[in-house]
Amino acid sequence: MNKRSAGRLATRWVATGTAVLGILLAAATDLGAAPAGGDKAFAQSANTAVDRIASEDGFSGVILVARGNQVLVRRAAGLSDRERNIRNTAQTKFPLESITKQFTAAAILLLAEDGKLSLSDTVAKYDPSIPPAWKDITIAQLLTHSSGIDDGAVKFQSYRDFVVQSAKSPLAFAPGTDFLYSNAGYGLLTAVIENVSGHNYADFVRNRIFVPLGMRDSGYGAIPGDAVKGYVRSISPASDHKIWQSGGPAQLETHGGFGGLYSTLDDMLVWSRALESDKLLSPASRQAMFTDYGHNYGFGWRFAAKLGRKLIWHTGNDQAAGFASILDRFPEEDLTVVVLTNNIGLTNTTATFTIGGKATTFPATAAREVVEQVEGLYFSGNAR
Repeated sequence: MNKRSAGRLATRWVATGTAVLGILLAAATDLGAAPAGGDKAFAQSANTAVDRIASEDGFSGVILVARGNQVLVRRAAGLSDRERNIRNTAQTKFPLESITKQFTAAAILLLAEDGKLSLSDTVAKYDPSIPPAWKDITIAQLLTHSSGIDDGAVKFQSYRDFVVQSAKSPLAFAPGTDFLYSNAGYGLLTAVIENVSGHNYADFVRNRIFVPLGMRDSGYGAIPGDAVKGYVRSISPASDHKIWQSGGPAQLETHGGFGGLYSTLDDMLVWSRALESDKLLSPASRQAMFTDYGHNYGFGWRFAAKLGRKLIWHTGNDQAAGFASILDRFPEEDLTVVVLTNNIGLTNTTATFTIGGKATTFPATAAREVVEQVEGLYFSGNAR
């Protein structure tokens, strides 16, 4: 199948949902694209906010804000290894956790463009070992978390083990009739990628995504070199003393396509920019990725309105290991915000945004507090 045929395939899937308007537009050129008060004032205010949250609430990690290719903020705060007093830097590699899912979705779309699979195919076509209850689940349903597969494992040795354990639980609903966020579903997509391509997931993503895009500091599995450590910062109720606890091992190599990748700020900007062009995916594939198929979810991306703007976003976290990631894209403003953190401790602040079609308010981590403050400063200039 050539790219034109693959494009028709992807377009059929776009017709099943409401397309996110403007995702393929060029950078906005009106005055609303610039931050309130101008670039310099925004950068100064944003850096001040990062410093304050690092001091008061323990933000530890990195943040990047870019309009198009123009980087406005690129900062690191806190320690990557508290025991050895090693600081985070803008080049520190962090686990992406569930942001991995959008790379898995891109890998599936690349295989569709190659003519090696169809989004309407059942998973059983590529993995006959799946249980009978899963035989009608399609690749598209896995991508959109509408398969009904319920995550059934807490401890697992590999992504395949995770899928096997999840298969012991009944489907939460008939495939295609509802939404349930499923790591096991993306684990199953990992198996599809490997079975169809003949390569393991790490090699496929490296050769088809990271190398073509020049993402030299991204990879799968154990982070090379002096790897960042995760932490949970809490406050003792009795003494108001700030306590740092070490997280467990990240074990990215067991997470497959639902959470096994790591990257850096600069590489994540490369990724965000690549999704605004034909450099990696065809226009039809990108439109399929950024279509809302219900419940504010596409292929590895969530959708919401925020600060009066259209937001395309995803997060990732590993509560046990102490890592989290946030990637926000405001397509009409051509704005990318990336935050990667190695402290998942909660603060006294809250955040509200749409998950699964519902507005949800929850206690915020310092990383989420940084995102809310910096985005508020960009669009209004009035964040605390």
